[in-house]
Amino acid sequence: MDTIRKCKITRYDETITEPPYLTIQLDSIEIPQPEKDNHGEEFAERLRSGCRMKGYTFKFYTTSRDADYDYELVVY
Repeated sequence: MDTIRKCKITRYDETITEPPYLTIQLDSIEIPQPEKDNHGEEFAERLRSGCRMKGYTFKFYTTSRDADYDYELVVY
């Protein structure tokens, strides 16, 4: 049984040129995370596809600091 993960789609704030870098939320998406996955490869492909469907180019993902989301997807 796949687990539905809530993800926020973000990009880096280009006005900040020195650390700490911040992101701006653009959108959100829910993606099923497979129960059995080979080192997260299938889940990463699902994240990439979900971003592409919304018109974004996936860069990477990380856990979210926002309690309302499981992951933060950073896009170009």
